[in-house]
Amino acid sequence: MKRSFGRNGMVTSAALVALTISVGLPASVAGASSPRPTAPRSVHASAQTDAAHISWSAPASSGSSAVKSYVVTSHPSSRSCTTPARSCVVKGLTAGSSYTFTVVAKNASGASPNSTSSNKVTIALSLKTAGADYLAATTAWETSLSAAGAALSALTSTSTQAQVDAALASLKASYTTYTATLAKDKWPAAAQGDITAFIAEMTTTENDTLALSGAASASSVPLYYATLDADGNIVTVGDAKIRADLNLPQLINGPATSTSTPVAIGSPQIVHDFYGNTMSVTVSQIIDPATAGTGSGLPDPGYRFVAIQASLSNSDPANGEVDGNANLGMTVTGSDGVTYKADFGTASQCTNFNYGEFRVPVGDTSTGCVLFQLPAAITVKSVQFTLDAGYLDMVAWT
Repeated sequence: MKRSFGRNGMVTSAALVALTISVGLPASVAGASSPRPTAPRSVHASAQTDAAHISWSAPASSGSSAVKSYVVTSHPSSRSCTTPARSCVVKGLTAGSSYTFTVVAKNASGASPNSTSSNKVTIALSLKTAGADYLAATTAWETSLSAAGAALSALTSTSTQAQVDAALASLKASYTTYTATLAKDKWPAAAQGDITAFIAEMTTTENDTLALSGAASASSVPLYYATLDADGNIVTVGDAKIRADLNLPQLINGPATSTSTPVAIGSPQIVHDFYGNTMSVTVSQIIDPATAGTGSGLPDPGYRFVAIQASLSNSDPANGEVDGNANLGMTVTGSDGVTYKADFGTASQCTNFNYGEFRVPVGDTSTGCVLFQLPAAITVKSVQFTLDAGYLDMVAWT
């Protein structure tokens, strides 16, 4: 037999050429083509509820015959779908879990190699699962919030700083745990936007609640309470939207579908709250200019104070107590077309709500003024009022 090694054991030139041709080159270069397809390309996955939609491009080569079918496989779980098309849906995936997918092409001669893995997707929750998760997270938050509130209420003037810090930390934890739980779930597409907005609203409420609980000055407490009134309305609206997205029972009655035609000053208008109660609201006068009450300061340069006096009457025997904050519910539109919000001050010319807050039992009426700052040349064109953050009906006077 002819040896193929030189004196030093090295492969001779002739043997090297033959070895390279017969072993070292890919089959396509060596002149032999595979009868099977090459791997499918550009595999892309998108999450659905308990499933994923997978699409891909055809192989660069179908082999010796046309591609008859494709098989998609999930990783993990090895769930699959088979189709002659270039997309299909893999079902039976676990909500909240993440998957990638590979595809093989098949022709008469057999299957191609696996494709490159798709992008990773996290499977969305079903509406039923998402609803149960949301209710469980909300119930846990309400329980922890109640415990944190009890810890704060137990503090006294003799409590140590460590006890105060612990109570505030418990309050903060009740919010952060709740928002973290909401953030980690893969919500159905219908709820994702409202969940994201709700997390932001809850974070704002957390910061305002901590500010109130740690208020260093008693004079700042009424403003914090007014701010939390607004937060509460916004959070309630956010919860209502999520419940609608997830087909859950609503806790509130609304939004009211009634609309109001603007009326003259002095005429009563009916508004609704979240719980189906009604209230008769009458704007009785516009005091322009108004003088600020004690502690309300002076208007900004180029502005003046204007006070709107209103009476809030709870006359329907079917109602419960109606409460809210007139500073948050009332706005005015100026002759410039701009809508102005309340200044949160008081006016010396009329009875005032308690920093805007009112609680009106059945058969009772609360009267007060809401103070605004308007530019010197701008007059009041109309007054608007709503009970709950604009989610329910709004009434107006001209």
